[in-house]
Amino acid sequence: MKKDQKKKFVKDFKAILDNVGILVVTHYSGLKTTQTDELRLKIKEAGGKFLIVKNSLMKIILKDHKIKEFKSLFNGPVALAYSDDEVSAAKVAVNFSKDNDSLIILGGISGDKFLEKQDVLEIALLPSLDEIRARLVCLIQTPAKNIAYALKFSANKLARVFNEYSKLDIPEEKAGTEAKSEVKEEEKPEIEAKSEVKEEEKPETKAKSEVKEEEKPETESKSEGKAEVKEDENK
Repeated sequence: MKKDQKKKFVKDFKAILDNVGILVVTHYSGLKTTQTDELRLKIKEAGGKFLIVKNSLMKIILKDHKIKEFKSLFNGPVALAYSDDEVSAAKVAVNFSKDNDSLIILGGISGDKFLEKQDVLEIALLPSLDEIRARLVCLIQTPAKNIAYALKFSANKLARVFNEYSKLDIPEEKAGTEAKSEVKEEEKPEIEAKSEVKEEEKPETKAKSEVKEEEKPETESKSEGKAEVKEDENK
């Protein structure tokens, strides 16, 4: 690598460190070229990168870095796996190391936090961003499917009920007229009862008239008494 290329690499990688989601430091000693290419391809498919670096350049890049533990990882044959999200690079690197003992996980960083080897192993167990998205889609779609199924089932059930009902030979108009005639017949006793009540009221009116006729002699006797009093006064 030429001097200009080294300067450019230092500048570019400083920007990567400031924006990276996770960066995993590994020892790749003993990996074959085919294995390295395979790992690089897998990390690329996950949205990250796998890069073999020189420790001398990394020391220049990390000269002003605050995390001393992170600086101490750059000894020996170092390769970096990093991604914009906080899971993908760690997941691919850890899974690859399980099948290839030559890839050793040392540690890493996520933002301003230093990650020990155990931290990286635990992060690798988390679902990736794509897996989280897939699960969210399933959670969103599942209720919709259930609702659609329920609506479809209800519609089919109602259609069957209407179909069976249409097969029945029910004269709706006749049934309606018969019901109305029954209502009218029920109303007749009420009318008869009202007429009977009126007839019962008649004797009361007769009794009142008789009372009035009985009151007449009293008025006549009073008028006669008044007339006699006046004659006596005249005398």
